[in-house]
Amino acid sequence: MWMNKKQKLKASYYNSFFALIVIPILCISLLSIFILRAQMVDSAVLNIRRAQDNIASVLGNEVKDVSLRLSHFIYVNDSEIVRNAARTNSHDPAEKYHYTQILTESFNYAMVPVQDILSAVFYMKSGDHTYMKSDIILNPDQLKTSQWYQEALLEPNVVKVGFYDYSVMNSRKNAYTLTIAAGLSPGPEVDREGVIEMAALFVSSQAGRLMKEYNKESMLGSAMIADKSGHVIFDAEDTKDLLPETITGDEREFSYRINGKRYMRVATVEPVTGLSIISVVSYDTLTSSFNRTAMILIGVVLFLFLLFYLFSSYFLKSIIEPIHNTVEGMRMVEEGNLEVHVQPKGQAELRLMIHSFNSMTRRFKTLMAENEEQQQKKHKAEIRALQSQINPHFLVNSLNSIRFIAQMSKYESIARMAEALIKILSGSFRSNNGFYTLKEELEVLDSFIYLMKIRYSDGFDIVYQVDDACLLALVPRLILQPVVENSIVHGFDAMMEEMGTIWIVGEKKEGFLFLEIRDNGKGMTREEISSLLSDNAKESERRNVGIHNVRTRLSLNYGEQCSFVMESEPGEYTRTLIRIPVSGKENET
Repeated sequence: MWMNKKQKLKASYYNSFFALIVIPILCISLLSIFILRAQMVDSAVLNIRRAQDNIASVLGNEVKDVSLRLSHFIYVNDSEIVRNAARTNSHDPAEKYHYTQILTESFNYAMVPVQDILSAVFYMKSGDHTYMKSDIILNPDQLKTSQWYQEALLEPNVVKVGFYDYSVMNSRKNAYTLTIAAGLSPGPEVDREGVIEMAALFVSSQAGRLMKEYNKESMLGSAMIADKSGHVIFDAEDTKDLLPETITGDEREFSYRINGKRYMRVATVEPVTGLSIISVVSYDTLTSSFNRTAMILIGVVLFLFLLFYLFSSYFLKSIIEPIHNTVEGMRMVEEGNLEVHVQPKGQAELRLMIHSFNSMTRRFKTLMAENEEQQQKKHKAEIRALQSQINPHFLVNSLNSIRFIAQMSKYESIARMAEALIKILSGSFRSNNGFYTLKEELEVLDSFIYLMKIRYSDGFDIVYQVDDACLLALVPRLILQPVVENSIVHGFDAMMEEMGTIWIVGEKKEGFLFLEIRDNGKGMTREEISSLLSDNAKESERRNVGIHNVRTRLSLNYGEQCSFVMESEPGEYTRTLIRIPVSGKENET
């Protein structure tokens, strides 16, 4: 049975260990891996976009530059170059050669020799053409059917741009490069002789070389350029087969699969030409760094789990048996066996706990014995209290007999005094509840006033100003009588001719019952009031036990919710203010 419970405790520990440590760490690790993977992919895509932005910037600037160069070439010196180009359309070889040389010099002067300009060509309406700088390998028929050429014909004097994915020159150096072709068809106001169909400028783009450099970085993928329709116009690495079947310029990035392998396509649109810079990279390449990081993270997690397992094994062996012995000891104590003593074992903290348990058991045994002795004493005290209740009842019964005899002998004053004293004693000896209504309190007070008037020969009067709404409020019994008695005995003792008056005022306001007892007696000084209300004033307590009793009972019943304040002006008045929370008779328990 002990081994069974030990196995249950061990299983409970492992269940808690997996639920609170292993599973949360696994969840956090997996979440971290997913987040890290997404961040690495986003970072790789961001690097690709930066490279594409560089390519797009270079390409856009080159298109703007080649357009400005062609416009400048055509319109410089009031279109002098166009007039010279028109004169090369001659059947006289000498004249044609002469103006071709002039045209070439003008071209070199206007363009400023640079390496990226491949050639400049004037195409005549007669079918002839004139080359400057170098000849090109493009077939005239193929060239004239190009989109850029046709668009330029439709919009005279406007530069149109086209692209070729190879060099238009017979040069191995520029064999696989991007060539920009800019064309302008001069209108009648520019070509007054009307013989030139098209002026074209061919430039080798640096964007193509930049793409080749970026393609060397595997994380940047393979870059290519596509037109607005999605047709690839430049692909130096011949990777367009890795593109999906449909491509639109609006799709910035998305993933797809080809032949079971996952790829990421990232596209950036160049705003000047509307061309798309497209990069294709495999997910394996994008996540290669992530895979290494993930393996390291998994290795760290597994190492942590191994440490946790070793710690758990040590923890169980060092703690499980002492804890189980302590639990068994607690069970025996619960069954009433206080002779239990657990042998201290295990770690220092556990041994201290077991020592404390043994000490607690011994202390509990002692307390049980003391409690039994106290219960016996309490039982004896209750018997004495029951016996003491006979005395008040005896007094009340005796006064009832005196009242009966006085009534029979027609001594009404004695009978009324006995009746008043019976009411006061009945209120004082109530043992079932320390509260009654304010109405009952005033009735007891009336009996006391009656007796005091007989004693003082009607030397004072009492006035009640109590709202009817206050009469059912519950108050501690005999809280007014000691205060009124203080006014009669100490307030009116020095009054000779003036009639003493006591006012009793009661009202409810904001959930509190406010009681005021005011007299027109001799009053008290501040020192006398302080001495009267001081808990340490022994002499005052002997002279005013009633006041001290009232304050103590109010504090015990209501705490800080009540207040008892005395105010006085020597020779004029004394006023006592009592505030207690309102509670009705229907709430009495």
